[in-house]
Amino acid sequence: MYHAAMTTPYHAADLPPVPSPKLNMTFMLVMLGMVGPLALQIFLPSMPGLVDEFNTTPAAVQLTISLYVGAFAFAQLAYGPISDRFGRRRVILVGLAIYVTAPVVCATAENIETLAAGRALQAIGGCAGLMFARVIARDLYDRNRAAGVIGFVTMTTALIGSATPILGGWIDVSFGWRLSFWLTSGFGVIVFFITLIWLPETRPTGAVANSIIATFRRGFRLLRSPVFVGYAGHGTCTLSAWYSMLSGLPFIMVDALAQPTTAYGLYFPILSLGYMAGNLITARVAQNWGIHRLIIGGAGLAIISCPVIVIWCVVWTPTPLALFLPLGLISLGHGMSQPAATSGAISVDPSLAGSAAGFMGFGQWLVAAIAAQITGMTQNGTIWPTMVIVIGFTLLSGLSYLLAGWGEARVLDTTPEPGP
Repeated sequence: MYHAAMTTPYHAADLPPVPSPKLNMTFMLVMLGMVGPLALQIFLPSMPGLVDEFNTTPAAVQLTISLYVGAFAFAQLAYGPISDRFGRRRVILVGLAIYVTAPVVCATAENIETLAAGRALQAIGGCAGLMFARVIARDLYDRNRAAGVIGFVTMTTALIGSATPILGGWIDVSFGWRLSFWLTSGFGVIVFFITLIWLPETRPTGAVANSIIATFRRGFRLLRSPVFVGYAGHGTCTLSAWYSMLSGLPFIMVDALAQPTTAYGLYFPILSLGYMAGNLITARVAQNWGIHRLIIGGAGLAIISCPVIVIWCVVWTPTPLALFLPLGLISLGHGMSQPAATSGAISVDPSLAGSAAGFMGFGQWLVAAIAAQITGMTQNGTIWPTMVIVIGFTLLSGLSYLLAGWGEARVLDTTPEPGP
């Protein structure tokens, strides 16, 4: 079981010198965080037109998203341990090179099978950016400051990403869907050279294992740590709650609340702005508050908001505001706690930060995808299937944090005090 985060201080002297200014490094992390979401979201408005373009079925077109999400999840399992063995810089540059190349396959595809394969390849490259943005933040900073950096990167990428589908729709109408892939490839070239110039090797010195097999084995031992499982579980539950909202609320607005299809778009900013506000709070106060206050405050706010939804919708007639206002508070709380939990999970053993980020990212994407699918399948014309899933994940996120706290307390109780 790993106790490194609680028993061994993590000194800046363990890192190689970082010549790039802080602003440059933060800008680079934001750019890295954008590559995956950009590739996923800019393509979405073009999907309906591909049915006629390739004379295929909607289910076949859906594979371009399903394979993307699946490849994005599984690739992180490999990237993490490999970066712990061979270093961050080389691995992330390889990932970005794949990200630059894959859209060429997509843009020149003559059938849906080639396009789907190119999308999977694009995900393998794109996940390196999002995953390593977290890992590099933890390599460079202590646990609390890393939470603030991760919060800022998440907020910025979410803000920019919210406009990406609009850009994708405009490109599809004005120039055709293939241009969106050339655009993502060009963006990848820019990020590749920024990373090549600004990114030093950030993996802690002395962290090299004897072999890649040994590194994988050490990484899998993280799964035996209640601290890692608790923090990673918290992040997984908050992300799953978010995707359950996105999957279920459009149906609720039309089928349960008799709203026009345009109404969801009018109320959705309550959720996205709440989440970004939580990220902003984390970015501003993480160094002073620490991850525990952020998680307690964020999870507490989210949990308290759950009975508000139930009482409001049981006592009075459900309305859009009766759902979106409490869900906005839940999103605010999750926006505070999720970056802090991410920093906690990848800090369990700083020498295995890559493996920790890979395992956590895999679990987050896999569970969130399943949760979104279940949410869509269980719609029955009322608000309750979606609300039960969102509230359930919110409560589980609190229990996951309690597991992490118990694990840390257990370590402190069993750590021998230094001798005289």
